[in-house]
Amino acid sequence: MNPRQRRGVLLMIVAGIGAIAVFFTVVSYVNGLNRELGTYRTALRLTQDVAAYQPITEEMVEEHQVPAKFFDEETFISDLTDVLDQPGRQAVSSTYIAEGSLLQTSMVIPAPELEAGEREIAIMVNAETGVAGKVNRQSRVDIYATFPSDGESDSCATRVLTDVEVLEIGQIGSSTDESGQVASVVPVTFRLDPQDTLKLTYAEAFSGSLRLGLISPEGSGDPGDIQFCSSDQENLEKDKQNDDESTDQGQDN
Repeated sequence: MNPRQRRGVLLMIVAGIGAIAVFFTVVSYVNGLNRELGTYRTALRLTQDVAAYQPITEEMVEEHQVPAKFFDEETFISDLTDVLDQPGRQAVSSTYIAEGSLLQTSMVIPAPELEAGEREIAIMVNAETGVAGKVNRQSRVDIYATFPSDGESDSCATRVLTDVEVLEIGQIGSSTDESGQVASVVPVTFRLDPQDTLKLTYAEAFSGSLRLGLISPEGSGDPGDIQFCSSDQENLEKDKQNDDESTDQGQDN
């Protein structure tokens, strides 16, 4: 064997030793990670985007393995039924959830359940004047409607319902009125008794506009008069004018 062949054999031996060393290094590293991470747990991952307060079904999630070291049973969801307090309830998202997100308990809530005699009704409210981004699910609101004058009766603003709970806020859309103007609207769902459902349906059908008045978390207090009409405004202006005249006369004297 000449010197060149001996050098070749030596290099092959060195390369083989290096390969064996790398192999054992990788094995040692993987074993170290396994010892550090431990076993794996199953979490649910979304396969599509879900808007706020929309249903989450079994077809919309897939199982994803999470290292047990990072898996918190009180945070991650491994079964949708775990977040439902009663069998048969529907799981819905509490906020917008992007595709690929691991479901957490704060993201999923049971769908509201109607009690005996209740009705679920949705109305379209102007997104800018009626909601303005401050009314959310479980907010308490008053519902106001404006009715234009028909020539025989005054134009009036009426409090249709007082201190009702918002069941759900939908996604903002658009609508076109009779004059062709486009406005941003949002569906707002309420849970009401039959009589209040009838009042709200009438107001949405015949009023000029609907508005929501957000109630303070500290309580609704005195809601005031149920209605304010154009004649009331005229009386207020007359009273103000009389007060101003009385004040002027007092100053002259």
